[in-house]
Amino acid sequence: MRTMIVAAVVAVSAVVMVACGGGDSGPTPKDPVLAQGQQVFKAHCQTCHGNKGQGGTGMKLAGRMTQVYPNIAAQIAVIENGSSSMPAWKNSLSAADINAVARYERECLGTTC
Repeated sequence: MRTMIVAAVVAVSAVVMVACGGGDSGPTPKDPVLAQGQQVFKAHCQTCHGNKGQGGTGMKLAGRMTQVYPNIAAQIAVIENGSSSMPAWKNSLSAADINAVARYERECLGTTC
């Protein structure tokens, strides 16, 4: 009986992790700013946007950011100030972290960065 309970807990945990965007976001980029952006993305963004930017409760980011925000300043403004159900990050992340995650989303998500 105990083995069945442990197996059920492990199975439910795996489903929750997949549903919440947990998992591998790919290899660490060689550019240190992009590597910093990847870490910020993993810590603060992938829960809603998916571990590879594929979307989830938040919009799909992979391969779309330069089309949606041709100017990176507009994307940074959304990260800083939030949008719809996305929280504002300007009081939680440094300007360097916000710039790094914006670059990571633009340059790495949906590619082999």
